[in-house]
Amino acid sequence: MRDEGRNIGIIGGTGRMGGLFQHIFEDAGCIVEVIGRASASEYREFVKRCGVILISVPIQATSSVIQSIGPVLEEDQLIADLTSIKVMPVAAMLESAAQVIGLHPLFGPDMASISGQKLIMTPARARPETVQWLISIFRCTGMQVFESTAEEHDAAMAIMQGLIHFQNILLAKTLRKLNCTLTDLLPYATPNAHTTFAFMARTLSQDSELYGGMLLLNPGIKPIISSYAKSFDELTETILSEDMEGFRREFTAGAEFTAPFNESAKPLTDHLLDQVVREW
Repeated sequence: MRDEGRNIGIIGGTGRMGGLFQHIFEDAGCIVEVIGRASASEYREFVKRCGVILISVPIQATSSVIQSIGPVLEEDQLIADLTSIKVMPVAAMLESAAQVIGLHPLFGPDMASISGQKLIMTPARARPETVQWLISIFRCTGMQVFESTAEEHDAAMAIMQGLIHFQNILLAKTLRKLNCTLTDLLPYATPNAHTTFAFMARTLSQDSELYGGMLLLNPGIKPIISSYAKSFDELTETILSEDMEGFRREFTAGAEFTAPFNESAKPLTDHLLDQVVREW
């Protein structure tokens, strides 16, 4: 689908993710205007001339930016955001009169290609034709689009982002406390360990504000981290007490839990580990 002439305004469009979505909409035939850091009055004047407003600012600033423009939005406009949590920005957008769709691209702006990448869409108040228009633009790029509620999204992200990123940060913290250096450890690293270190490094090479927002502003993460700490304590006790039978039970339970994923996980990890051996 090509949309000839629809006016898109991207607040935060001078950033890398905003710039990526500027290209996506321009390729779909839209007229795109961007604005970077500005005053509330400048934002309000900016959005008055846009049919679609896309918010692409740091998580910590998202609500205040939305609230600054909400009073001037009208029913025939659409406001959407790119924040990695959805309940908070969607609630703020719903205070306006506009149509509301939350968006979360599950990829960063530096990916070699967005084809095949996932995007979560949380339509909160939008006409069916608006939702389909937006879906068609994203699918034309090759993206996989999945619909969800804001609440379902944040519950899933508390695990998919919160828990995984928490583990990477915690691993680095533990290694630092042990006075280890990756340079010294790598000669002893299995391909699996090497891959683990690579993803840890990838996480920590990025913006602390972005990751801090994911971990500190999603309320669903707190009970998950508490459960993680409890599981950690239980497994620690099993290992420190040299309880082989207890370990065997825990390992077997874990194996049963992951069994449905085994058929696809093994060839995928074989491919990843082969890549590590060849390239590192």
